[in-house]
Amino acid sequence: MDSINILMLGGKRCGKTTVLASMCNEVEKLLSGTGMNLSVGQQTKLDLERAQMVIAQKLDVFKNPLTRVEVDDNPTSAMKSYSFQLRLQDSGKGIPFQIYDIPGEWLSDTHQEQIKSLIHQCQVIIIAIDTPYLFAKMTDEGYGKYHGEYNKPTQIANFFKNSLTVNDIKDRMILFVPIKCERYYHLTHTPQLNAFNRDYMQELVDAVSNGYRELLQYLRSGRDLMNSCTIAITPILSAGGIDFVCFRNDPETNKMVSLYQEAEFLPQYERGYHPKFCEQPMAYSLTYILKQALSNLDNNSSLYQFKSNLQSGFSYAQLTQATECLRKRLKRNTGMYAEDGYYIIQNPKGI
Repeated sequence: MDSINILMLGGKRCGKTTVLASMCNEVEKLLSGTGMNLSVGQQTKLDLERAQMVIAQKLDVFKNPLTRVEVDDNPTSAMKSYSFQLRLQDSGKGIPFQIYDIPGEWLSDTHQEQIKSLIHQCQVIIIAIDTPYLFAKMTDEGYGKYHGEYNKPTQIANFFKNSLTVNDIKDRMILFVPIKCERYYHLTHTPQLNAFNRDYMQELVDAVSNGYRELLQYLRSGRDLMNSCTIAITPILSAGGIDFVCFRNDPETNKMVSLYQEAEFLPQYERGYHPKFCEQPMAYSLTYILKQALSNLDNNSSLYQFKSNLQSGFSYAQLTQATECLRKRLKRNTGMYAEDGYYIIQNPKGI
């Protein structure tokens, strides 16, 4: 395979396009000093610029308390793809880089064979999690009351267990990415709001572990998966200064919708659209993929046979240094403590 491919799963309107737009904004900073850059395809650039424009137009609405705004306003159930090119600076050669965004509904309908085909091409699978549905209205099971309906953990677990073989999954990174984490990050880091000194971001790790228990147990069972699958939790603040407040029933659809408002307790310069940590899923993905390619010179897996494209005009030592530079920029846990909710669950490749 001569390309980098990432698959992104998640329900409709959970905020994946917003994450991608924010992530691309941070890529230049992420790659500075590595000798690499990521160029954006023309259509992808237009799509992500439009997403950012839509976000900017809606920001004022959040100043009104208890506002419902769909940040991702594409209601279709179609797959979207985003095209990039990972290049060495001062080199015309590079690796095609695709991110595929599929809605969660595909996991339980007639698209399963298409997903399997995509997974065969992808080195990284991102599971986007709508955090308020995971973490609010906690139940005795250790996750939110509406998590099952909106984040579809059972459908995802059943797809991995029943539709994919071990060979379909092995040698891949699986990232659990809680999005819209603003409320819980701000509660953790704002003493006047946190009377009991709770670490909500640490608790978020437990909620992910409980909410996706069936899938995680499967990925951590059996020698083949334990020794090949890298699993991490990488939460992000999709907007930065806009907090989840509560749920309300929509009488038209009889669905629970999440309501948000601008966080009034934040300094003025932090309010509105100030996403945080959005570069981290990309940092984890690139670090993993490049490390895999470098450490497997004679690797027979077609997933990691693009190394020669990268090394054209770039020494092995330089590429190793660039990968290590990316690795040092990863937010990660210190022992069992998950700083800001970042936690590497399984790390057989030593990223």
